[in-house]
Amino acid sequence: MHTDPEALLRKIPRENALCFTGHRPEKLPQGEMLAALLRALYYRIDLAIDAGLTCFYTGMADGIDYEAALYVFSRRRTNPALRVVGVTPCSDYRTFYENHGYCMSHLWTLEQGVDLHVTLPGTWRQAGVFLTRNRFMVDHSAAVIAVCRDGRSGSAQTLRYARSKGLAWCRLHPETDSGIPAAPPEWPSEQMGL
Repeated sequence: MHTDPEALLRKIPRENALCFTGHRPEKLPQGEMLAALLRALYYRIDLAIDAGLTCFYTGMADGIDYEAALYVFSRRRTNPALRVVGVTPCSDYRTFYENHGYCMSHLWTLEQGVDLHVTLPGTWRQAGVFLTRNRFMVDHSAAVIAVCRDGRSGSAQTLRYARSKGLAWCRLHPETDSGIPAAPPEWPSEQMGL
């Protein structure tokens, strides 16, 4: 397990890295709509892998971060070049998970599955630790896949920051008004360079 961000920088070329950002479970659709959204997310991850991206940053959150990391874990079984880096925003992140009712087994799965783990300083009650985590991932990536609505969420802020830094990006909308698309490429999205 690595907790030194500088050690991470020496191991991973930025041009091969992509970070995930997305809503937590309570902001995601349920049932068939969620299953279709995840298929669209997996399709976009496959495109990123096909484009040569081999390192994937997860913010270790329940929801989209968890689902995206699980998919890369599954792809890693047949593609050993793939790596997943977990970035924990603070030293007491497990307490945050517990206090907010997130699935502790999801956090454990992430902790056990990542190839490298960076723990940033601070505690979850300190202002800005989640923003710092998100910016750390963007600052070490060439691209971002986001699943978020417009607005003030941390995921939307992360996408805006990534765009301002010139990263390639793809944003999947959390739901669609026109029913479930027949194929993942038809899921409502916006993108630039990815």
